[in-house]
This record gives sequence, C-alpha cells and structure tokens, in this order.
Amino acid sequence: MNKRTPMAAKQPTQRNNSRRANRKRSLGRKMVAPARARINRSEMKGTKATPEAANRLFSDRANGTNGRNGAPSKSVPPLTFQQSRIALEQANQRYVDLFDFAPIGYVTFDRVGRIEEINFEAIRLLDRSRRQLVGLTFAICVAAENVDRFLVHLSKCRSSKGPVLTELRLRRMNRETFPVLLSSTATSALMKDGARLYQTAIIDLTQRKRSEQALREKEAELELIVTQTPFMLTRCSRDLRYRYVSRAYAKMVGQRPEQLAGKSIAEILGPEGMAAIRPYIERVLSGETVSYEMLVPFKEAGAHYLSAAYVPDKNERGEIVGWFASMSDISERKRAEEKIAEAARQQASLYRLAQSWQNAKSLDDVYAAALDAITSALHTDRASILLYDGEQVMRFVAWRGLSAKYRKAVEGHSPWKPGTKNPQPVCISDVNHAELPKSLKAVTRAEEIRGAAFIPLVIEGKLAGKFMMYHRVPHLFTDAELDLAMTIARQLAQAIEHEKDQEALRERERELARELQDQKQLQKISSQLITQQKIETIYTQIVEATATLLRSDCCSMQMVLPKTGELLLLAQKGFVPGSANGWQRITRKGGTSCAEAFRRGERVIVPDLQRCRFVKENDLILYRKSGIRSVQSTPLFSRAGELVGMISNHWRNVHEPSKRELRLLDVLARQAADLIESKRADDEVRESEARMRATVEQATAGVARSDVDGRIIFANQKLCEMLGYTESELIGKTIGDVTHPDDSKENIGLFRQLIRDGKPFEMEKRYVRKDGSILWGHVSVSPARDATGKITSAVAVAVDVTARKEAEAELQRSNELLERRVRERTRELRKTNAQLESEIQRRKGLEGEILSVSDREQQRLGQELHDGLCQHLTAVAFMTRSIALRLRDHRVIDAADIEKVAELVNTAAVDTRNLSRALHRVDVDAAGLIVALQDLVDREIWRTPCRLEVKPSFQINDDAAAAHLYRIAREAVINANKHAKARQIVVRLERVRKEMMLRVIDDGVGFPKDLNPQQGLGFHIMNYRAQLIAGRLEIDSPQTGGTRVSCYWPVDGPRSRKSPNGDQSAAGMRKYSNSRVFPSDSTLQHLAPQGAANA
Repeated sequence: MNKRTPMAAKQPTQRNNSRRANRKRSLGRKMVAPARARINRSEMKGTKATPEAANRLFSDRANGTNGRNGAPSKSVPPLTFQQSRIALEQANQRYVDLFDFAPIGYVTFDRVGRIEEINFEAIRLLDRSRRQLVGLTFAICVAAENVDRFLVHLSKCRSSKGPVLTELRLRRMNRETFPVLLSSTATSALMKDGARLYQTAIIDLTQRKRSEQALREKEAELELIVTQTPFMLTRCSRDLRYRYVSRAYAKMVGQRPEQLAGKSIAEILGPEGMAAIRPYIERVLSGETVSYEMLVPFKEAGAHYLSAAYVPDKNERGEIVGWFASMSDISERKRAEEKIAEAARQQASLYRLAQSWQNAKSLDDVYAAALDAITSALHTDRASILLYDGEQVMRFVAWRGLSAKYRKAVEGHSPWKPGTKNPQPVCISDVNHAELPKSLKAVTRAEEIRGAAFIPLVIEGKLAGKFMMYHRVPHLFTDAELDLAMTIARQLAQAIEHEKDQEALRERERELARELQDQKQLQKISSQLITQQKIETIYTQIVEATATLLRSDCCSMQMVLPKTGELLLLAQKGFVPGSANGWQRITRKGGTSCAEAFRRGERVIVPDLQRCRFVKENDLILYRKSGIRSVQSTPLFSRAGELVGMISNHWRNVHEPSKRELRLLDVLARQAADLIESKRADDEVRESEARMRATVEQATAGVARSDVDGRIIFANQKLCEMLGYTESELIGKTIGDVTHPDDSKENIGLFRQLIRDGKPFEMEKRYVRKDGSILWGHVSVSPARDATGKITSAVAVAVDVTARKEAEAELQRSNELLERRVRERTRELRKTNAQLESEIQRRKGLEGEILSVSDREQQRLGQELHDGLCQHLTAVAFMTRSIALRLRDHRVIDAADIEKVAELVNTAAVDTRNLSRALHRVDVDAAGLIVALQDLVDREIWRTPCRLEVKPSFQINDDAAAAHLYRIAREAVINANKHAKARQIVVRLERVRKEMMLRVIDDGVGFPKDLNPQQGLGFHIMNYRAQLIAGRLEIDSPQTGGTRVSCYWPVDGPRSRKSPNGDQSAAGMRKYSNSRVFPSDSTLQHLAPQGAANA
C-alpha cells in the first residue's frame, strides 16, 4: 500500500470516478449507436456485414474518408450529427418492423437464458404478452421434460462459434405443448457494452410431426400388404439408403426390417455387391426402369442369385428421389442350370482337346492344348505339365501362371517314385494343413497356392510324368473332377507317346537332308578359301563356314602368338556386342575351353558349362553374359604338326555336336590350318615394313634422319607440323638451319661426337619455326649402322615440350606469389591471435564480474534485511511485549500503542513488498509495459524522484520486446539511483522517425572522461537485450550534464505470437537466445542466461 495515498481515502474517489466514467461511456454509446446503425448498402457492398465493418464505416464517414483506401471521400459529403441521427432512427425502425412481423418466431436471450427481445410470431406461439416474456427466463416456456435439453442447448451456444440446433417442446399458458426447432446464433450487443446474446429462431414443427405420423401409418398399411406377397420389396433413397424393407428381404440378409431402415446399402452388400448393382442404380436414378438376373454378393448373407426390377421413385414435383426394387431369389434354379452347363462345358473341352491333338505339329502344341483343356474343364487359371528327363528327374515342360522362382523351387518334386505302377492322384485341399517340408510350403504360399492336385501320366504302364492344377483358395476336389482329370491324363499320355514317335521320324529325315547339305557346303567353302587372297577375309569365311556346319549360335577363331604363347582372337560371329572382349587374348592358364584344348593339344567338348569343372568363375560369368550354355574347341595344326590356332563353336542351349558334324569340322580345320600358314608367311614381311612406316608416320613425336654431315634426308609428318615446313622444304636443310643460334653450337658438337664415337645423346633445345617463332623440343639422337657396322646416318626423335616449359615458368611465378601470400597471412594470424587472447581475458573478467555481482547482491540483500526489516520487526516485538506486560500487570491497553504497532507492521509489509518486487522477476507483455514502468518509477525505494513520460506516438505489439525493454529501463533506473546523485530521473517512451525509443535521463554527475561505460557488466546485459529485439543501445553524457541511456528498435520489428498462458517474455527470451547470434558481442552468448537472471 502506498503511504502517500492511503487505501481508505482512495476508495470513495475511485468509486465516484468509476460512476462518472460509466455514465460518460453510456452517453457516448447512446449517441454513437444510432449513428452506427445507418450503414449504406452501396458502401458496404463487397464487405462482410460485421460489427467491426459497421464501426469502421461509421468512423470513415465521421472523418470524411473512404474506408477502403483511407483517402478523403469525394462522392459522399460528411453528414451532420442531426442528419445521422434521423437517418439511423429511420433505419432502426425499419429493422424493428422486419423483426417484429417476420413469419418465423425470433427471440433473443442472454447467457443465462433471460429473454431480451421477442417478435410477434414468437409471442403468438408462446401465447403470452411481450411484457410477460421480456426479462423472463426462456426455460419457463420449455416443457418440463425438455428443460435439461434446453440447458444443454444454452451451454452449446456459449461454446460454439456457429449455429446451434435443438428440437424440443415448448409450453403455452394453457399448458399445451408443441414441438419446435431452436436455431441459435451468438452475437454481441452494441448497446450493452458488447454483452454476448443469442439470437434464436423458433420453427414450429407441429405440422411436420403430423405428416410424419400419417406417413408411418401408411407405411404400416403397406407393410401389411407386402408381407403377404412372395416377392422381396425395398424402397431406397438417392443417398443409397434403405427407406423401406420387406420382411422377406430382411430375412434373406439375416436382419429385422426396423434394423435395415435408414442403413446404407453399401453396409449390407459390401464393396463387391455395390460394384455389381451400381450400374443399374445409376440407370434407375436417371429415370429408366431396369431389370437384371445375376449373382449378388452380400457382406454377411453370402451370395444370392436375384431376379430384380428397379422402378424410379418420384415426388410430387416429378423429381426422382430414389427407386422401388422388387426381387426374387432364384439361386436354386441357377445352381441346377450351372450343373447342366458344367457338364456340357466339360464335354466341349474334351472334344476340343481331341481336335487340337489331331492338328498338333509338335509336343508344344500337344502341351498347349492339354493346358487349355485343364484350365477350362477344371475351372483353374493355373496348371503345369512335368515329365521325367534322362536323369529320372521331373522337369517342367509346359505351364500357365507360374513364376520362375516357384518352378525352380519345386522342380524334381514328385509324390511318386520313378517306375511306380498304377499311381493314383494326390490331392491337397489346403496347403496350410498339409504335411509338406517347411521350405516347400513357404514357396507354395508365396505363389498364392492353397489347393493343388497331382495327376499321374502313365505311358506303357510306367509313370512318365504328371500334370498339376492349382487353386488360390482351399479347394475340396470332388470325384467328378478327379475322374475328368484322369480322362485328360490318359489322353495326354497317348498324345505325348504318339507325338514323340512322329518327332523321331521327322528328326531322321532332317538328319539325312542336313548330311547332304553339309557335304555341298563343305565343297563350296573349300573352293572359296583357295581363291581368297586377303587373310582377314579368310578368317571370317572360316568362322562363318564352321558356324554353318555345326549349326552353332556363335563361333570364334584364335591364332597362336609364338612369342607370348597366347591365343589371339582373329574373328568371331554371333556374340553379344562387347561380350567377346574378355577373350581377346587367352593363355594356357585360362579357364575356358580354348585354354583347356590349348593345354591338352586336342579337342574339348563341354555339353553344359554349368557342370564343367575346369571353367573358372570369371569365364563362366562371360559365358553367361553372352548367353552361352555349351561349347567345343578344336586345335588347328599345320602340316608340320605345329599348333597355329584354335576354332570354337558356342551354343545357347545344352548341346553336344554329333560325330558327323565333328568329321566335317576336322576336314575344314585341316584346310584352314594350311591356308593360314601359307598366307601368314607371305604377309609377314609386307606387314612388318608397312607397320614400321605407319609407326613412324603416325608417331606423336617428330622423327628425322640425317646423313653424317647433318643434312636432313627424312622427316615424318609430325616434325613437319612442329616446325611449320612441308616435307620437301625440310629435306636438305642442316641441323643448324632449324636450331636457335644460342643452342646451335652445343647441338652440332654433340652430333659430331655421335658420328665419331657412336654415342647417343639427349638434349633440350630451341627450334626456329618457319614463321620465326620458338619451339622447345626434347631431342634423342641415335646412330644408324649398315651391315658392316659403319655409321651411315643418325635418327633423331623430337618431342614438343613448349607447354611444359611455359608451365614451369608459370609454376615459378606461382611459387613466388605463394611465398608472398604466406608471409602476409602469417602477419594476419599473429594479429588475430593477439585479438583472440585479449577476448579470452575479457571473457574471464566478465565471468568473474558476474560472480562478484552475485556476491554483492547477496551481501546487499542480507544487509538490507538485517538493518531494515529485522530492526523494524525487533521494535515491533519490543512494543508488543511491552503492551502484553501492561495488559497482564495493569489490565490497561493504550489504543495509541496498538495503532503504533499496526503502523510499524504496515511499514514492514511495505518494505518487504518493495524488496520482493526487486527480487521477483516480473513477466511484462506489450499491453502491460506502460503500467509496469509506472509501477517501477512509483516505488518508494528510490532515493531520487522518478517519473514516466509516454508520447502518443509510442506503440509496441511484441510481448518479448516489452519484457526486454522493462528490464533495460529497470537496470538504467537502478544505476541512476546508485551512482548518478541526480535530482530527478525521467523514463521516456516515444517514436523517433521510423524507430521507437526508450530513454532514461538523469541530471546527475554523468560519466567521468576516464571511465568507459561499455566495459561494465550492466552495459553488456542491456546491450544484449537490445540486440534480442533487433535494436541498439546508446549511453552518453549531454553537455548540460547527467547521463542518457537510449534504446532504439524498429517500428516494424518482429512480433512474437502470444502463448495461451500469457508467458510471452520468457518464451521470447528462449526463442531469441537459442536462435540468434550477434557478432557485435559474441562474448555474451554464454553469459546471457546468468547475466539476465542477476539483472
């Protein structure tokens, strides 16, 4: 409590001021409310009709401005107060007339349900006068059994933002009740200080209830009629819900009619049933009468064959509101028809199977026809045929709908042993309950197989294979299905046996034809090889001829390199592009068939590479990449018995060449070896010479040959390009003609020594090009001798090193620049290191100062408690003890002493409150900043008078910024009281241009010249808080004396969102302290939390 203004004296004055202020506000509202009611429709066009919009329009009209852009209004002149009042009274009267004579009852009640306004229709419905109703609680008009429902409605109105609807019964004066619908919407009353009211429409439901009762009676009559008919009837609405259901239909779906009424059709039929009948629903809703017969699945009642007819249901306006459906369950009839159709389908499948086998041209055709018959007659979409191979392993020969992974996993599995006589079918109705190995069961489940049957195929009384049929769901195989499957199996076995005999006969005929064709082909190939002169063409023709003779997919030919002992690929045919690159060179240690034949010196045949032992993994990968499964390699020997090459054939399937094919290959191999040997000997000399010349001409270095006098007699194209001469211009020039004068003497001396002693030399010299430019070259010169060993010429090889020389020069310059930069950087690092050490010392000092401040504050608080509050309370205790002694001894109490004790206790309470304010952290938001600052300057603990000045231009919306500003002002006021020795302290809030400003001014001693305020902890804490709100802090001493602490922050600074519990300042502190870094004073980042707490 403030001593200067006792609470007892303040209370009457405050009540009087409050009454006067309320009368002024009431008078102002009465004057403004009618004026606000006059809202021109043209001005409110495009604006939502809200109280805020009306207030804004009224304010704009009063100020003579346009509410949309704030510009002065030119079209509508400002109205006088008298004109506004008359117009608004007229508008108000029109609104009252519309409200009172509305055809629907309207009533307005407050938060507790008390009626504020009511129109004539509502008065008629309630059968009471307006005087009786206004001010009466609306619950009085509610039937007794619905009072609780009305209270719930009223509670929803208080919490809901939209309309609240409730059906209940109201009571008239004669205690008659009637049904109504209440629709309440919350609004604010401008004439009642914004009090919350609820505008409620009362809709009489009496006629609708009577119509509903009549409808129910009609439906009961119709139900009585419908229950006597054998058909199922339903009535459905456009939103796909049952409006009526006959007992027969309800019995079919397993529910009662009253349970189905109002339910969604999709809920009864399920997704599949809805998908089946949706097309017919769409047609009947478009006005068409439809009928159908089909199997309709129900969600819980199973599937039923229905014969149904849909007729549109129209209202009195002719609009289609749903449909009538009459249905009959024809499931039994359909089952009988399906059995007859099934038997006919099986007979047709067997007939087609016999016809297909008669027209089959291969086993694949037989398998395909059998699979068609199995899937068609036995109602499955997946089937397979497996036969024993030469190794007595059952393997897939044909299938439908099975993955490669499944086929690989189950291949070889059979419920019967090889050679079993009279095997019987094996059926698995449910894989999950079958006794199968875990791995096989897992693969079968992954293939979505739940039911399967194994049907044996018997040829000549022995088990030859099986066919299988699969089902995705558990399936119980009937005797009829197994009999049909065995019939198909017997016919399939006969067809396979017959087709194999036919295939063997056709194969023998093809073999004889191939034998004749091969002989003709071999003769033709031999003639072509003899007449061909180009060795590369001979290689290609040999490869093509070998591939033709052995009918291989790929073929390759290698030549033996005598020097390296390797096989070099000469020609190939049929390989995947790039796959033969790994076999360009093959050594004896390789893992291919060629290397194996090279080591053995004889033919190597590999029918299946997957089972070959000597093929290495890397080579097997190359074979797979090329799609090769089998291979043969045949060595090529010359007449002298020398191995000159290798020829290989490759097949993409498991294959082994016949003896006839190998005989033909041997003939071709002998001819090929002879031709290769003779052609290779003839071409070796020509190739060697051409290779040498090509090497010299295509060399990347310049090559020249000179005689013993140093005159150039040969120069390749590269040297001519290097020096810019043509070959004819360069030949005949001497070494000195193309050498730089500074290098010519050394070069000539070394050349003469080479001719005299035969010693090669190397040097780097400068050439003079034809255009006069300089070219650096690295030259290597060697002597050339004749058959007697005499030096007849010299060969020089020159490489252009101009770029390297330029790079070396550039590197030298870069090294010099780098050394200079390193020296500069070293100086900068020394300087930075010194700054860093200074910063470290500064941080240590700040940390010590924080601890010192904490100790001083604790000492100050202890001293204030001891010297002030403790002494005060001791005096109170003495006086109380004295009063107690007088009361005990003399039975006398002095009222003055009691008042003195009360005054001392009040003083102690004030001191304690002031001390707690200093210790307690106040959370200040934007709305309470000015009040908090006023409380700060009004405290009695200050030795220097303080006052607060707030300019009208000042405003703040950021709660976190307000909290920081309060603490900055508090710190500045405390410092001024402690150190300024001022006569007064002023806290000022105002706007300066585009910034807001907080300034604390005192007229005290100011700062000494030798004292820097920025070195103190208080300044750093205040500066840190200013940075958190994107502001700046300034401290100066004006020439007139005193100290001025100013904090500036932008007007449009960041705004923090208010949290629901109102703790904005703490949240703002956490947000900025965790996320923002201010490089101007990074030292405070780790000291900010402790410093802010001490402040």
